[in-house]
Order: sequence, then structure tokens, then C-alpha cells
Amino acid sequence: MAKPPVERGRRAYERAEYAAALREWSAAASAGDPEALYQLGLLYARGHGVVPNLADAAAYYQRAAERDHAEAQHQLSLLHLDGFRVKRPTSFTQWYEAAAERDKETAERNRELLFPNGLQVHQDPAEALRWSRAAAEQGIADAQANTGLIYARGIGCEQNYEEARRWYVLAAEQGNAGAELGLGILYANGHGLEKSLETAAGWYEKAAQRGNAAAQVALGLMYRAGQGVARDIAKAAEWFDKAAEQGNARAQYNLALLALDDEEKPRNVFAAETLLRHAARQDFVPAALRLAQLYEAGEASVPNLIEAAKWYRVAADAGDAEAQFCLGRLYARGDGVARELSEAARWFEKAAEQGIPAAQVNIAAFRLQGTGVARDAQKAADWYRRAAEQGQTTAQLRLGFLYLAGEGVPRDPGAGLEWLHRAADAEDPEALTALAVLCARGENVAQDFARAEALLQQAAEVGYPPALLQLGHLYAQGHLEDAEGGAATRCYRAAAEAGHLEAQRILASNYLNGHGVPHDAAAAALWFRRASEQGDAGAQFQMAVMYCTGVGVVPNLVEAVKWYRRSAEQRERCAQYNLAVMLLKGQGASQDAEEAFGWCYAAAEQGLAEAQFQLGELYRSGLGTAEDVAAAAEWYERAAAQGNLEAAARLHLLRGIRAG
Repeated sequence: MAKPPVERGRRAYERAEYAAALREWSAAASAGDPEALYQLGLLYARGHGVVPNLADAAAYYQRAAERDHAEAQHQLSLLHLDGFRVKRPTSFTQWYEAAAERDKETAERNRELLFPNGLQVHQDPAEALRWSRAAAEQGIADAQANTGLIYARGIGCEQNYEEARRWYVLAAEQGNAGAELGLGILYANGHGLEKSLETAAGWYEKAAQRGNAAAQVALGLMYRAGQGVARDIAKAAEWFDKAAEQGNARAQYNLALLALDDEEKPRNVFAAETLLRHAARQDFVPAALRLAQLYEAGEASVPNLIEAAKWYRVAADAGDAEAQFCLGRLYARGDGVARELSEAARWFEKAAEQGIPAAQVNIAAFRLQGTGVARDAQKAADWYRRAAEQGQTTAQLRLGFLYLAGEGVPRDPGAGLEWLHRAADAEDPEALTALAVLCARGENVAQDFARAEALLQQAAEVGYPPALLQLGHLYAQGHLEDAEGGAATRCYRAAAEAGHLEAQRILASNYLNGHGVPHDAAAAALWFRRASEQGDAGAQFQMAVMYCTGVGVVPNLVEAVKWYRRSAEQRERCAQYNLAVMLLKGQGASQDAEEAFGWCYAAAEQGLAEAQFQLGELYRSGLGTAEDVAAAAEWYERAAAQGNLEAAARLHLLRGIRAG
């Protein structure tokens, strides 16, 4: 007895004879056979014997679904639920785009001939619900679970947890893991029924035992948190591991977190790194963010800022606000990427728009200073306001200053003080210090040194060096009573020991000159060195002078040259001149007239009369440069104009020689 075409097509398909299956099913489909129509849809969905095209698959599913084919109804629902369009170029799409550029009308006719159903399936939530429910009513368990999901999320309909639960229960009775997961979610969140984490855990476990990866992750999370089940990190890891073996990115991420912070096992950073990379490559944004943080902090070995920037960008491009802020920070510093302030501003602004207070503060500062973006004080004030309203004390402080100055906002001392007080009430030491300075000066408030002292003491108690510096000023100026004596020095010393540069400079100067303390050149040298090591050009110059003169230190011309050079590189003109003199004489370094000329020129350009005279001497004698009497005369004139008598004498001599 001859088998019907549908059965012959099935046998051919099982033998991977797709062309034969296509012929048989096409013949049956032309007669309206729903099973044949459904099987043709599967061929186009899978690309077996035909060019794969979900739009063609949907057309066949549609015809079968209209003939009450349950599986076709379910597949059609899934296509309409998510929609489909070609995301990657195919040979046809590339041909079509090229042909359309030359002759769009002809290209379109050819497309319609080859793909009469188009190349995409439009997302249609209403159709998805219609066909999912139709299949569900015919008892298809996957469709029942899917219908429950649609109602639970309100896709193409009003959210209806009661209906969702009804369909989930029907599917669960058939052993559908997706429905069991759905019921777990309803109970875990109390959607449409009384919240019960224990019941949720029970449904999750049923689905997890059937191999549902999402349920395995959910159950793992419950074991890790001790919600609905007794807390058990080992069981959490076991369920995460099962889901991770299926390639579930969320499970891989959570396993990585356990590897980094497992209470029961040693920390395994390398395993965590591997798991995070697997999850991040699946575009799981939290994994990309954590991986970037791992590389930035050097948790695996040493910091790898290039890798950190790469993964921050992945998460930032996906819209993660924290990653956007961190990427902006890397661009601002030039860490792992080329320093680009415009890129830093762009990412800060993206993160700021998502409400990250630190990003709002940063983009406000960029706007106020015109860093990487056009300067706009009004926009700066707006960003500070947004962060300030979230309780960010730095923003409250900066906004207060803007109101006091009338910058970006109308001047309003009342509003400015209110914002400063809000930051101070949160015990922000900078705000406490700022208010204290206003009280001491009597700016916008009544002058009150006692109030200033109390505020500064409060800020100093949390180790804020600028508060100690200001206290030192008040004692030094006699505004506060100093019963024991030496209070100013104690405050300056405490600030200096905490690394405050200005306090170090003041302390050094006071010891050198005997202001408020006994003269102590060695102590002065100690504090000048501390300030020098922080890069202060003035302190570096002073250290060089002390090494030259042997004041407070053992004379050492090599050290003198070292410190003069560091100061000179920061454009300290006296250091540039002194370095030039030492290089000319070969003191503390090999004699080098050419380098000496360069430093002398730099100091002369900055208007130092002694350097201008010396530069004239170098041009006149051709030392370190080509002899040039005219240039010498020009520099003598500049120096003489500033009252340098030697330059005036040399200029007079030159003019006499020319006249003779």
C-alpha cells in the first residue's frame, strides 16, 4: 500500500534527503495538508534543502495554523513574539544592496521573485498571544507555558497574573520545565498570589531537575542567599555549575563571584577570570563590568588597564551606567586608552544621564572648566544640582559656591549657604572647612571666629588636612586664643605630616626664617624636601639653594643640580637661570654650554633680568650658540630696561665699539 506524501516526505527527511522531502511536502501542501505546510515551515526555518528564511517559514506556519495545526500555531507565535530580521549580511543581502544602488526597482522585483514573503518577520505581540493561546488550548505544553509568560509580562495584553498562573499550571501538569520556572517566579515575587519563597524554591527545583538552566540559576541564588531554603553555598555552586555547563552566562557570572568570595573555599581569581570571560563574551553585561574591575584592580596578577578599558567599553556600549563612568575615568586619566578629554566627557555625560552622582559631578566640573566640552557654567550648575539632590556632598558644596559667586546661576548667598550647610550637615569635611573660612572672613555671614574654630575642629577630627591648615592660620593671625603657645605650628605640622603641600611649605619657611618657631635650618630642609617630592617647583628651587650653600644640609652640588633641574622643568625661571650658571661652570654636572644656553634663554624669555644679561653675554661670546652681537644687544637692552647695571654698561660698551 502506497504511503501518503507527508509520510514519504518524513522518511526522506530522516535520511537527510531534503530535496525529496521538499517535493513530497510541497505536493501535499498544494492540496492544503496542514502537516505538510508545517513541515515546509520547518525546512525554511532550518535551511534544509532550501535557502534559510524565517519569513518563508512564517508564511507556511501561518497557512498551517489557520488549519488548526497546533505546533504551527506555537511556532508562529514564537516568531511574532520576538520578530526577526536579517542581522548579518548574507550573499543575497549583499547582492541586493549592491543591485539596489544601481537599479532599485529591478532589484526589488528580483527580491520579490526570490523571496515573495520578504526577509523579516515583524514583531506582533497581539498575534503572538493569539496563536500561542490557540496552540495552548490544543494542549501543547510549550505553548501553555509561553502563554503563561505572555500574560505574566503583559505582552500584547494587560498583565494578568491569574491567567499566567492558570496556563503555567496546565503546562506544569505535563512536566514542562518552563512553566515550573514561571510558577517559581510568580511565588517568589508574590505576583497574583501570596508570596512564598519556599514554594518558589520547590518549583525552581522541579524545573532545575529537568535541566532548565534559568531555574538552576534561580535555585542557586536562593541557596546562596538562604531564601526559601537553608543557606548552602556548596549547593548554590552545584546548581550554578549545572547551568554553566549549558553555557548559561548568568550562571558563569555567579560561579565567578563565588570563586572570588567563597566563604568555604580559597579565593580562585584565575577560575573567576575564565568564567567572567565566558559570560562577558555572551554579552552578559554584569560579567563584562566585573571583568573590567578585576583587570583594573590587578586582582589576577598586575593591573591590565588595556583589558579593563576593553571590557568597560563592552558594558558601556550596552548601556551600563557604572561602566560608562569608569570608561570616562580611564579616558580622563589616559589609563589603558589614549587620554582623550572629549571622550571622557562623553562617557561621563552618558553615565550622568542615567543618574550616577559621581558622573554628574565630573561632567559638571568639565562643563565649568571647558574640559573636553564647551564651557557652560549654566549646564555645570544643572549637573551639580542633579547630583546634589541625590545627596552628593561634593555637588552640594560646588553648587553652593556657584550660588555665592553667581556663576551659572543668579547670585544668591542664601541658597549658596543652604547648600553648604546641607553638605556640612552630612559631615563633609570640605564643606565644614568652607563654612569655617566664610565665618572667619565674615563673607555672607557674620564674622565669628569661635564658630569657625568649631567647624574646623570637626573637619580636623576626621583627618582633613586643609582644616588643620586653616586652624593654623587662625592661630598664627591671633584670632584664636593660644594659652600654651605653639598651636599654629602644631596645626601646620599635623597637616604637613598628612601630606598637605601648602602646610609643608609654610612649616619649612617658618623654620628657615624663625617665624613662630626657633630657627632650624635642618627642619626647614626636611619640610622643603617633603614638598619637593610632591613636585612643588618653589620647594625644589629652595632645596637646590640649600645644597649649594650648605644651609640645613651637607653641601652637594650634584644634588643642587638635580633639584634645580626639576624646578626648571616646571618653568621656575630662577631655577632655570641658576641651572644655566652651574652648567656653564661645570658645577655639579659636566660643563655643557649648549644646555646652559637653552635654560638661560628660557629664563630670559620669562623676564628674569639676570638671565637676559647672561644671554647677552652668551650671544656676544658665541658660547653655547653662534656669535650674534645684534642678539646680544637686544638682550642687554631688555635687562637694562629692568635696571640691570651690568647690562647697561655692556650695552654702552657695544655702542661705543660700533661708533668707533
